[in-house]
Amino acid sequence: RAAPAGWHANSAEFEQEEGKAAVAEQRMEMLRSWLPLLCRGSNGTDAPVLSGRERAEMVTVLEELIEKLRWEQQEEALALWLHHFAACPDTDWPNLERCYTRWYAESRKLLA
Repeated sequence: RAAPAGWHANSAEFEQEEGKAAVAEQRMEMLRSWLPLLCRGSNGTDAPVLSGRERAEMVTVLEELIEKLRWEQQEEALALWLHHFAACPDTDWPNLERCYTRWYAESRKLLA
């Protein structure tokens, strides 16, 4: 017996939403693990671990990861970054200030 016509579409939509939620949670887990480590990272004794270009690319990747998250997850990721970034005065990397400023401005618009 065939399922109702709308059932397949709803089932596919449900699976897509479940898949998106799983991917978002994987992104969050990665950010929870890596942001504290990156903020505490420092240069090696003889040479930087990452070049200036590689650091800029990493910041871009982090910003893109954060911007793909749900609003609440963005807040969590940026709060985690800000906490560790401010607590590590020996480094100014990764500087996600641009991403934080965008998120903060959008948050203010939502409150208005």
